[in-house]
Amino acid sequence: MTDYLDRRTVVAAIALASLAGCSRSAKAATIDGRTFQGDGSGEGLRAQSRLIIKNSKFLNLGNGAIRVNVATDGLVVEQVQGRDLYRFLENTASDRSNPASLTNFTLRKITGDDIKRAMTRIRYGSRDGVIEDVIARASAETERYCTGFVLDDEAQSIIYRRCEAHGFAEQGRSSSDYWNGDGFSDERGNKAIQYLSCIATGSTDGGFDLKSTDVRLTNCVAKDNKRNFRLWGSGTLENCRSENPRSRGGSGRPGHFSFHGGTAKYVIDRPVVRAASDNDTPVFLFDSDAPANVEIRNADIDAPGAPLVLAENSEPNITWVPAREEQNIRTAE
Repeated sequence: MTDYLDRRTVVAAIALASLAGCSRSAKAATIDGRTFQGDGSGEGLRAQSRLIIKNSKFLNLGNGAIRVNVATDGLVVEQVQGRDLYRFLENTASDRSNPASLTNFTLRKITGDDIKRAMTRIRYGSRDGVIEDVIARASAETERYCTGFVLDDEAQSIIYRRCEAHGFAEQGRSSSDYWNGDGFSDERGNKAIQYLSCIATGSTDGGFDLKSTDVRLTNCVAKDNKRNFRLWGSGTLENCRSENPRSRGGSGRPGHFSFHGGTAKYVIDRPVVRAASDNDTPVFLFDSDAPANVEIRNADIDAPGAPLVLAENSEPNITWVPAREEQNIRTAE
């Protein structure tokens, strides 16, 4: 069965649950095997607590194929496909005085193609969520500030597992502007975020652009982004791999691991860096307002054309464990 939505149509989750043969109760309502197709401007459906959405498609929709507009607990979205969307999951309250926090949620086995702004935007006091096996591929005509996966406000305790963001590259900026466009981003109010075996490629800014505190990245891969890992807050990166950063335009130097702001404090454990001999991108780029504090453990770095460390502003405090000369490092220095 296919639902065709015009720009004036907003389908509330309770109505959808009723159409699916479910009543509004403590039991989970289920939407299974549906297609929601619009004209590029409207929402697909609105979430409600304990709603399960599975085996469905969302096509040619605007700001929220699924929209969380009120406080929502226990949402599950799995085995879903989306195409030609502004945002797949949008978290914006209908009433600004009542934040639409999303709690105890699961997004699983979802593919989004031709995404113009973001696959997911999660904010307010959202917490205790798992986003796993979700793949986001950007449109060839992205909006400004496009990002695969976005966290904002005070969102916390959220796990990304085996998620991918590809091609979130801004269009139409002048050469003197800073070009945005990230694979994954989080903000200063976020904390206890985990990225496990995630991949970011082809962004005009950060593959992982992270400002949160106590972040943890494990077995993540970033390649062909301007700044593969762009770090502002605090946390630990374990066995993360950076390959061949590339600037597609705009101001600012590319970097494998770049540090910004005034509070950066990280442990970089077993980083793997690979770059072609003609790639002169700095491995550790420091562009912070105050000295960053970084401990680098057991590095495996092969970037023969690049400087190992470049400080463009404050000189960092770097601790090498073991000593730098005992680590597996091959750079231009």
